[in-house]
Amino acid sequence: MPIESKVYSTNPSNPALVLVHGLGSGASIWKSLIPELERDFTVYPIDLPGHGDAGLADNESYDPQSLAKLIVDFMKREHGVEKMHVAGNSLGGWITLEMAVVAPENVESVTALAPAGLWLEAPVRRFAPSYDARVLAKISQFFMPVAFRFPPIKALGYRKITHLWRELSYESCRDSVIAMARSKGYGNLWQGARGKKFASPIESQVKVAVIFGDADIMLPEDIAQERSLLPAHAEWIRVANCAHVIMWNHPKLTIEFIKATAGIGSEKKTGKGESGTQDA
Repeated sequence: MPIESKVYSTNPSNPALVLVHGLGSGASIWKSLIPELERDFTVYPIDLPGHGDAGLADNESYDPQSLAKLIVDFMKREHGVEKMHVAGNSLGGWITLEMAVVAPENVESVTALAPAGLWLEAPVRRFAPSYDARVLAKISQFFMPVAFRFPPIKALGYRKITHLWRELSYESCRDSVIAMARSKGYGNLWQGARGKKFASPIESQVKVAVIFGDADIMLPEDIAQERSLLPAHAEWIRVANCAHVIMWNHPKLTIEFIKATAGIGSEKKTGKGESGTQDA
């Protein structure tokens, strides 16, 4: 089961930070954050199987826990990394929680940004909630400059993801459309997650922060944010005026959350200012 990752570092002695994207996305989702993150970390943005530059193998398990094991093994085998901080968004957030479950001796902290898997009832629908966005991406990838500048098309593609779709940059839209349109592993990973939820203990030595925006339409509070599924020591943070892809709405705050959970820097954000509120 192949995955891929580039390495970004200004100092090889900096601690490792593994970034995991969501379903139909790719390592490019983190592009705007990497220059700041690599000041404090050696950064490894992962391409999951069948996403970005990663291939897709047959007859493999694509459930979140299997993917978690794959990433930990990949980091040890390919990069010699035994200790790592991890952060992920959506399905990637779920996978990072599973990484802490399967490898607590390797994972030092988890920053789960709007993680999937915290359902009240695990979804069994055949198609993922973002399936219509995938269909649109396959079409609009061929005329992105026009589609981006035509509000009805832009709204159709992004209003389920963020209420702030009008503010998305052309670069963010282009990267996300290409990633979604070309994600040949989209169906495989959805089938691997379908009917499951996160329901495993995480040892207390692993620092965990779970962060949701207060306007998350993809994973709304009433059906997909079950706090009781998390370990008691997990920090729960809610960000005001923020949707599902927190990195788009509040990139600087996302960096601060990752650093704070990893224990880097002396000040921990309390959810004031750009972040809105914190519910802990």
